[in-house]
Amino acid sequence: MGIKKLTVGIALVGVTLAGSPAFGSDTEAGLRAFRQGEYKEAMKIWKEGVDKGDANAEYNLGVLYMSGTGVDKNLDEAFRLFQLAAGQGHPQAEFRLGQMREKGWGQAPNYGEAQRWYQLAADAGNPEAAQSLAMLFEEGFGQEPDLNRAVARYRQASEQGLPEAQYRLAMLIEHGRGAAKDDAEAVKWYTASADQGYAPAQQRLGELYLAGKGVPQDTKQGYLWLTLATKQDLRDAQKQRDQILKQKKLTFEEVSKLEVAAGKWKPKMLAVKNPAIIE
Repeated sequence: MGIKKLTVGIALVGVTLAGSPAFGSDTEAGLRAFRQGEYKEAMKIWKEGVDKGDANAEYNLGVLYMSGTGVDKNLDEAFRLFQLAAGQGHPQAEFRLGQMREKGWGQAPNYGEAQRWYQLAADAGNPEAAQSLAMLFEEGFGQEPDLNRAVARYRQASEQGLPEAQYRLAMLIEHGRGAAKDDAEAVKWYTASADQGYAPAQQRLGELYLAGKGVPQDTKQGYLWLTLATKQDLRDAQKQRDQILKQKKLTFEEVSKLEVAAGKWKPKMLAVKNPAIIE
C-alpha cells in the first residue's frame, strides 16, 4: 500500500521488571527528573545505573542520546547503550536497534540486521517490533516480499492494539494477500483501528459502509466515518463525503445529527501500553 511509518515516538523505560536482577536498579528517580525537564539530573542517575549494569538505565540513556534530549545527539553512543540493554534481553532496546538499522541512523541501512533485532523483540512480545517486522516482510526490504509472514506479524501487533497494524492487516485480508479474503474480518480490523482514531481506517470503513461490503449498506455510518477522517485532513475522504451531500443521499436533519455526533466522538485508545514507558 506504500504506507511507511515515518514518525517515531520516544519511549523511556523505568520500572523494575520481574525475574531479572539486571533490571532491578531503581530508575524511578531518573524518570521523575526527566518528566520535570531536569535532563542533567536524569542523565546523572541513569549513568550511575549503567555503571551498575541496569538495563533500563542503559535503554533510557540510549534514548536521550538518540533523540538529543538534554545532551548532544550521538547515535553511536545510543547504539552502544541499546546493545548493552539488548544483551540483557531488553525487548524495547532490541526494537530500537532494529529501528536504527532499518532507518540508517548512524550507519547505512541494513535490513538484514534490522530484521534480526525486530525478530528478537517481536518474539519477546514487543508489538512495535512485530509491526516493523511485518512492514519489512510486506514491502520486501532486503528480501522478497513474504505476505504470509507479514500477516502473522501484523496480527500479533493488532491483537496488542496497534492501530496502524490493524489497518494494514485489514487491507491484506480485504484483498486476499497473505491470507484468505474475508470482508467481515477486514471490517473487524478496520473498525478496531478506526475506533482508535486512525484516519486511513476511518476512511476505508466509511467507504465499506457506503458500498455495503462486509457490512450492511449504511449511508449514515459511511458519512460519519468519512467525516471523522476529513477532520484529520484526508482529502479523498472529504471528496467522498461531499459527494454524499451533492447527491442528497441524506436529509438536512440527518446530516446535522451526524455532524454533532462527529464533533462529540472520542477515540478509544485500546493499544496495549507498558505502564513503564513514556511516549
